[in-house]
Amino acid sequence: MKKIYLLLIVQALFAVSCKKDSPPQTQLVQIYPLTNGILNLSVNGQLMDTQIDTVANTITAVIPDISDIHHLIINFSLASQVNAAINNTNTNSGSTIDVSNPIYLTVTSADKKRSSQFQLIIKKELDYFGLTGNIITEKSLIKNYGFYFDQFDGSASAGVNCGPAVSTMAIKWADSAFTKTPVDARNLYKPAGGWWTTQNVDDYLHFYGLNYKIDTLSNLESFVKTNIDKNNVIILCLDMYYVTYNSVSYQHVNKFYATSGPNWGHFLLVKGYKQTAGTFYLEIYDPYSSAVHYPTINTKVFEGQDRYYSSADIKKATDTWWPYGIIIAPKGQKVTASTSLKLNSIRHSIPLAVGR
Repeated sequence: MKKIYLLLIVQALFAVSCKKDSPPQTQLVQIYPLTNGILNLSVNGQLMDTQIDTVANTITAVIPDISDIHHLIINFSLASQVNAAINNTNTNSGSTIDVSNPIYLTVTSADKKRSSQFQLIIKKELDYFGLTGNIITEKSLIKNYGFYFDQFDGSASAGVNCGPAVSTMAIKWADSAFTKTPVDARNLYKPAGGWWTTQNVDDYLHFYGLNYKIDTLSNLESFVKTNIDKNNVIILCLDMYYVTYNSVSYQHVNKFYATSGPNWGHFLLVKGYKQTAGTFYLEIYDPYSSAVHYPTINTKVFEGQDRYYSSADIKKATDTWWPYGIIIAPKGQKVTASTSLKLNSIRHSIPLAVGR
């Protein structure tokens, strides 16, 4: 019996000695996001507050078009015990960065257990406004005084007041001393209400002694560029249904209001142009602002100011409606045009845009 017990003890010891050692347990360190590590960030010269998106992990800043993207100064504040790196290189607030290539800002806690990476998106002003491509050539006949008028001025005919508003803009642009308003224009022609025609515009410009001519839009881009380069603004009459709509309220490209169908007649003032590699834009004053201003950068500017409509859209809209332009010279100067037409022979009524 003793031999049997001894054998069992030996077998047990042998079994224990032959058991493989368990591998050592590796302790995993999990990295948690540090999305709130950046308290604020700015770029010198930015035009509006930087937008930090902790969902998309992006930081967006808007800078003037003249800014040098190779030498931008970045300023930021971090949470306590947090470090920052740009493209994996440690950085401090006040550093100069080159944003011609993709930039990523990483914030990491001191114990390296928390970390988040943000893409830094720097937009030039025109890019933010929606214009695509680099500017090849441009000109704007802006003045050092205001000459924009919103047709929604509280008057009874505000909804169909684009003719009086644009005519008043054109005269004010041509003559800084002009003090009349669209209400005065309305009181002079069709005071009981109704839509102005191109003839009413002609009569009003003539009434105040403007030098102007009517010319055909056989080549729209050449027509606009030639006349703007000669320092003349242009009034167009067109069907706005054919101008592309843009729902992004802070952008300046395309129209900013809905047009439900064709026959949406409207007057616009062309005061400049911008030519990019892919698009020729007309720089427009559109009177249909409805008292609404841009929500960012310059909140005192009406949505109808400094709009950029593509020449392709404008050509379609004018070909459909009224393929002519009214060219207006500054006070004391004359317009030279390739064709001189009598407006009476091409009169075209502007239909009511109900509720718009």
